[in-house]
Amino acid sequence: MSDIWTRWGALTKSLISTRIAVERERALWDDLDVTEKSQLRLKTSARESGLTLVDHVEALDDESTVLTATFVLSYALAEAAALNRLGYDFRAGYGVEDWGSRLLLDAGRSWSDVPDGLSGAVEVAVIRNLILHGQTQVDVQSCVRLATAGCISYSVGDPVTLDYEQVEIFRRRLRDLLTAGGLGD
Repeated sequence: MSDIWTRWGALTKSLISTRIAVERERALWDDLDVTEKSQLRLKTSARESGLTLVDHVEALDDESTVLTATFVLSYALAEAAALNRLGYDFRAGYGVEDWGSRLLLDAGRSWSDVPDGLSGAVEVAVIRNLILHGQTQVDVQSCVRLATAGCISYSVGDPVTLDYEQVEIFRRRLRDLLTAGGLGD
């Protein structure tokens, strides 16, 4: 198995393990009979100040950080593997439209060989870019890029959010593109 798929698998295991840990931690505090939850402070050995139990449970409910990290790292792995295969410098700023098309061409394939095709890959790239740059809504430039690729699922001002299902779909699209492009596991 190539390095990308070893790293991809480790990232997948980390996401699943984190979800299990969060669910167990939620259940622990939900089942614990504590009368003054707002007064209870939790600490770790790494940080003296800690936080309240209420803040801890609130943080557990916000899964966006782990989802964002998994999504962004998955995209980075896919892009790096494709650019490496093509002999491109990853700092040159190629879009998925370019590196994906060239990767497929080199493998004798086309976007029609990739489930969800170009529009699905561009959707993944656009959402990744918006998240990386701290945007919370889809902007005009992103809508133009999406529409150019054939994706009309978004309007200007739509919120940029991730959930487990969407991260799974986006990661599957990246994997499908790499596999069709000759980087199969």
